[in-house]
This record gives sequence, structure tokens and C-alpha cells, in this order.
Amino acid sequence: NVIRLLKSQHHMKPLRLLSAILCISMSSHAFAEVQDIDKELSDLTERLAVPIKDHGKTKVAVIDFTDLEGSSEGELGKYIAEQLTVDFVMTKRDFSVLDRANLNKILAEHKLTSKGLVDPDNAKKLGQFAGVDALILGTIIPKGTNTVNLTAKIITTDTAEIVGAA
Repeated sequence: NVIRLLKSQHHMKPLRLLSAILCISMSSHAFAEVQDIDKELSDLTERLAVPIKDHGKTKVAVIDFTDLEGSSEGELGKYIAEQLTVDFVMTKRDFSVLDRANLNKILAEHKLTSKGLVDPDNAKKLGQFAGVDALILGTIIPKGTNTVNLTAKIITTDTAEIVGAA
């Protein structure tokens, strides 16, 4: 495709041609990075599914991932939570996953925040309001310009006990 573009655009000035090549190159690099993160999130889903099933949890909710201070700045935390939710649903697990739109609505109605769900009382409230028996939440830890570490925890809504992590 790059060759075809170059041949069809032979009349372009050299600077425009260089710009086109750089855009194509950067786009393919960004696409590869998105594929990498999606693969890592799929692997994370696999590692989390086992303890959910082993502890007999039947309905889970995935909360937006936050930074170390509990802030959900930016879109990355939402993206991670959404992708994990979709991965759980696509692989047809022995448990169901609460739709994230419904989860956000329930959180807003009861004035709960994802940061506050680590508190056992708040986790219990969400369990009662949403009918979930486990929460999946996590932290995004920057490790350089293009690298992050993710930690994920499975917390029961009845005791706020951590029953799994990855």
C-alpha cells in the first residue's frame, strides 16, 4: 500500500511525500501498540477468571482502573475496564458481568465512587444495589513513556476480602 501511495503521489513535493510516509509509519506503530494492550488485557482476563470461578462468584462488575492515588484521570482506566468486561463476556464464563453503563448509573444514584468501593461498607452496598458478588478493580502504574503496569484485584462484596489478583 505504501508503494502504491508513493507511485500515485509521484507529483507531490518531497516534503509532503515525507509527511505521508511518516503518518503511515506512525499509524501502523500505534495500531501495533493497541494490539499489544488488547492481548495483555485478554491474558489478564484469563488470569482473573480462575479465582472468580474458584470462589463461586456468579456476577461481577469491572470498575474503572485508577492511578495509585485512586484518581481515574484520562480514558485509559475506562478503556481497560471496558475491554476486560467485553473479554469476560466474549469468552462465556461461568459468571455474568454487570453492564458498565448500568454500573455507572447505580454508582451515581447511590453517590458511590469507584475509589470508595475498596471500603467494605461501600462494596457491600454495591453488592446489594447491583446484585454483584465480586468487584474487579485495578491500578495503572506508569513505567516510562509507553509502558504501564496493571494490577487487578477481585474483591468480594460481602466481606471486601481480596480473593484473587493479577
